[in-house]
Amino acid sequence: MSDRPPPIPVATRPARPRSQQSNAGTAIALFGLLFVGGALLGLTALVMPQFLGLILVVGGVFVLPAAFHYLVWGWWMSQIKDDSPDD
Repeated sequence: MSDRPPPIPVATRPARPRSQQSNAGTAIALFGLLFVGGALLGLTALVMPQFLGLILVVGGVFVLPAAFHYLVWGWWMSQIKDDSPDD
């Protein structure tokens, strides 16, 4: 007989459900961060009015095309996912 203890069983994680509910926390956190960021930018624009022009330029040059690309890419990828056969 050996003096070794029995091996410890390896714990496995249960499968996470793939539903919209699992993304709810992420969406709430994202909208909260966007709200706080917008509020801080608004307060900065109140203190420094010339900052509002910079906000509009940065929003027009970077944020709007990025948001458009994100929405179009997401729509396109969801279409590909829906068209692909399940394995």
